Amino acid sequence: MRVIYCAAHATADSESVALGGGGAICRMLAREWERTRPFEFEVIGPAILGAGAPPGASLIRYGEREYADFCHRFRGAATERILREDPARTVILVNDISEAPNFERIARAAFPIVTIYHVDVVAYVASMYLRGLISPETTVRWFDRFERFWVPPITRLVWANQRASVRHSRAIVVPSAGMRDVVERCYPGASDKVTVMPWGVPATAPVDQAEVERLRAEFAVPRDALVLLTLSRISPEKGQDALLEALAEWERSPEFPSRPVVLFVCGGAAYMQGERYLEKLRRLASRLRRVRVRFAGHVTGVRKSAFFGLADLYVFPSKHESYGLTLLEALRAGLPAVCVAHHGSAQVMRPEFGVTVPAGSRSALWRAIAELGADRARRSKMSEAAREFAASQSFEEMAAKLARMLIGML
Repeated sequence: MRVIYCAAHATADSESVALGGGGAICRMLAREWERTRPFEFEVIGPAILGAGAPPGASLIRYGEREYADFCHRFRGAATERILREDPARTVILVNDISEAPNFERIARAAFPIVTIYHVDVVAYVASMYLRGLISPETTVRWFDRFERFWVPPITRLVWANQRASVRHSRAIVVPSAGMRDVVERCYPGASDKVTVMPWGVPATAPVDQAEVERLRAEFAVPRDALVLLTLSRISPEKGQDALLEALAEWERSPEFPSRPVVLFVCGGAAYMQGERYLEKLRRLASRLRRVRVRFAGHVTGVRKSAFFGLADLYVFPSKHESYGLTLLEALRAGLPAVCVAHHGSAQVMRPEFGVTVPAGSRSALWRAIAELGADRARRSKMSEAAREFAASQSFEEMAAKLARMLIGML
């Protein structure tokens, strides 16, 4: 059998660009299946557009209209490429929703489709663009009602594409139980198709302590400093602004410690609002007087691992998160975590290795950081629990499980 893996973010430079979790999972699955060879597979990425293919560095800087144009072009090219395959021996794995091929045409041609939801796009838009004032299921009902009259074409990339993915996919893979529940609310009956697969984290090499020391010297981090780390792309849903505002509250409280506090914000600005959001973060950071904030940019490989080794505490302040690969990476490195409540943290976090705080509570966020930051013995105990838990969340096992699902489609 063959698997055609359709992934709009599968660019040649995907590891060096802040493409997000979908791109990372695609890269990780491809590497694992190249190693284990459960079937013959091919990844269809932007290169299918030929001379019009954007490199990842361009893709993350597109505005809304440019990105919508890319989605339409990729959809057409990927669909035509897929239809040249034999549906009797080919399964289509779709890595994205808005950037997907034409679900209806592919299903009508008798190809089995499995779709991975890295992001529930409808829920994301309801949360971030509509500020949570309207539920995702309400927006679905409204779109279905008004589509027959007129809706802006760009909205079809969200509501029409996601509806098509539910209708025409034989199976849908989501990384958290909370995400499955939202899909069911939006599309009653869809849960029969949904499988929850928390991705876990691949086995990693030990942290290079020499690289940790190079980072300490590069950023002049004092030995007695409390080092905080947050690592994700720079984008509004990631909540770095809430973290900086929480630290400002902490600075004004009598509970702020006498020792230095250093925050590393690792990640690159990405997608429609990324650059503007980075400017906002820099303004917020400039107002802090006692916390030293360092913007380290997009990090990978040994350098990324070294940041985990340098930090005392991982902070995961996302406002909307389906899972959280970097959280699992931090736990694998033995970092206790402070997380804001969302689907991703609910799937992963345990009190043995971290604290989850209510969404929107700046005071709860800084108090959790302050409490753990002051208790070295508790952090040490949590560190062991974090490593043990993360080691049990095997990405290799999830890749094998997904491979078995795909094989069972034929």
